[in-house]
Amino acid sequence: MEQILIQGALLSGLYALIAMGFTMIFGVGRVLNLAHAGYVMVAGYTYFWATYMMGLPIVAGFAIAIAVSTGLAVGTYLGWVRRFLNDPTVVFVSTFIFALLLEHIMTLAFFRENINVPPIVVGMTQIMGYPVSNNLIAAVIASWACIGAVLFFVRKTHMGRAMRALAMDRRGAIISGINPHMVNLTTWAISGALAGVAGVFWSSYTFLVPSLWVLPLIMSFAIVVIGGLGSIEGTIIGAHIVGFMETATVLAINDKLRSVPGLVIMIIVLVLRPKGLLGR
Repeated sequence: MEQILIQGALLSGLYALIAMGFTMIFGVGRVLNLAHAGYVMVAGYTYFWATYMMGLPIVAGFAIAIAVSTGLAVGTYLGWVRRFLNDPTVVFVSTFIFALLLEHIMTLAFFRENINVPPIVVGMTQIMGYPVSNNLIAAVIASWACIGAVLFFVRKTHMGRAMRALAMDRRGAIISGINPHMVNLTTWAISGALAGVAGVFWSSYTFLVPSLWVLPLIMSFAIVVIGGLGSIEGTIIGAHIVGFMETATVLAINDKLRSVPGLVIMIIVLVLRPKGLLGR
């Protein structure tokens, strides 16, 4: 039980970070960006390339990975999404296709071989008698730092309040003088930066492969549906539900079933409460 609590809490923090940008974009723009998981994958490859192929310091590799994922997110929005914000289906399909394109580009650049990314923080720490990777602990600390920064930004800054206003009442927000294009652009940039941080830690937690984006996409979708599409607080709750259930399944049943609990809970929530736990 102690091991499930420890591993579940650590994994949940990383899942919350991955899903945070996904739910922010839906909350403000009411569209689903399926390419978000692709940014996570590209950030992992960028970090590996910059740090272990080019020999740059870890901090520099981290910064480059975040810059690339942010650039991809902003480019996605400016490139075509802003023209189709009133057509969620077009955004849904086009961003999925873009994620597939990113996968093929990474395949051409790095082939389909599994790449083991060395941990950012080496070593193990004993927590309640169980060994825990220092890299995973660092990932959770970074995740909660980013989540805390996002919550502060959304609640305490002028742009953050504009995001909340646009999410609650788009027409009223525009009438009051809020620029929806600038708010959406800022939201996509923040989402891309969060994907960059998540991609670096996720790749060092698992391994790099061009299809790396698929599992984060499935988990992100399950988390935001459970917590409520567009709800940051709901995303945090959903991440912990999925994280703990996945950990319990892996440790008590079979590692191959790790994705099943989240999907089952998502279906139950869709049947009983379609808007999610904290959805509006």
